[in-house]
Amino acid sequence: MPNQILAFSLPKISESAKSNQDRFARSLDGSLIALSDGAGSSLYPKQWAKLLVEAFCHAENPIDRVSSSYHEWLKPIQEQWRQYYLAKITNPNRQWWQAGSASKRCGFATFLGLSLSNPDGSASGKWQAVAVGDSCLFKLEPDSDKLLSFPLENSEEFKSTTKCWSSLPDDSSFPPQFLEGYCQQGDIFLLATDALSQWLLANFASQSSEWKQIFELQRQEDFVRVIQQLRQKRSLKNDDTTAILIKILDEVSILPIP
Repeated sequence: MPNQILAFSLPKISESAKSNQDRFARSLDGSLIALSDGAGSSLYPKQWAKLLVEAFCHAENPIDRVSSSYHEWLKPIQEQWRQYYLAKITNPNRQWWQAGSASKRCGFATFLGLSLSNPDGSASGKWQAVAVGDSCLFKLEPDSDKLLSFPLENSEEFKSTTKCWSSLPDDSSFPPQFLEGYCQQGDIFLLATDALSQWLLANFASQSSEWKQIFELQRQEDFVRVIQQLRQKRSLKNDDTTAILIKILDEVSILPIP
């Protein structure tokens, strides 16, 4: 089943793209897509988020592996983060803050992974998702207002802190949640970090149709315009904001990450 993948991201107000802690990856064939939101209060969160999404999209049957034992799945990724940390602290030119502190000794990040497949070659296929934290998956069917949301289902569920995976194996990483279903041509999946997810669920609950514009985005400049307008109205909290749209279409079209 072919699909089109569009990725949009915008850092916090007054911050550069380099400081954006959200990371996204996809497999070459577009069947695996992952999004992670690094916690800014942790140590090297962007690198931890990057390692998580790349591990998922480069793995064979990652949903099965995470489901079998997420602790075992995390171990080699945590080792990669440790090697990154060691390289930083042994660098003779390192800054004092690069060693971390008692309260900032590891990376934390949410995680959201999506797997798409159509083993029988038909126009319909199966999807599976895994999630930790408040980055959400949405599924919208064509010509429909029926919106599936996972793992959070309403805007009141979002808190100031959320469940994360830790870059240290001795820490308690939260167990992931899983969901699966079937999809067909015309369906649209959206993976979004917490600020956009919370706004979308609140707008959907208010019976407004404004939320639908997110599923119609085609260009980064349109995403920036929409997010800036929502921030100016204080409808959307000031946070790194990322949206990944996966449209089940006739032709494969994977566009570059902005």
